[in-house]
Amino acid sequence: MKKLTEKHFSFKCPMNWDEMEVSSNGRFCSKCQKEVFDLTNCSIDEVIALQRKHGPICGSIRVMQAATVAISLSAAACQNGASGPAMGKNRATTEECDAPYTVSGGDVLSPEKLEKLK
Repeated sequence: MKKLTEKHFSFKCPMNWDEMEVSSNGRFCSKCQKEVFDLTNCSIDEVIALQRKHGPICGSIRVMQAATVAISLSAAACQNGASGPAMGKNRATTEECDAPYTVSGGDVLSPEKLEKLK
């Protein structure tokens, strides 16, 4: 199961994830007026399924600073299966995390482009 990485985004969003309002799928960006999905624990196939359900999406992943390997910090959008993504109370914060990470995100590539990068 190949995970989403920074190369799967069409651009890097400059907005701060931690400053966005929590939403049912991740966060809500007040600048773009769009929901931003937490895709940290999602495989490429799961992201493609989300795009087919919701259309083009913005997303965010947490990555280790020393590498582009995604680390699991919380319940992510894909962990709730067909019933739809949701955020839980188990969400780790910067202070709770032992590993250094950065949040990277923006518009996710189209399903066709994601398929080619698998």
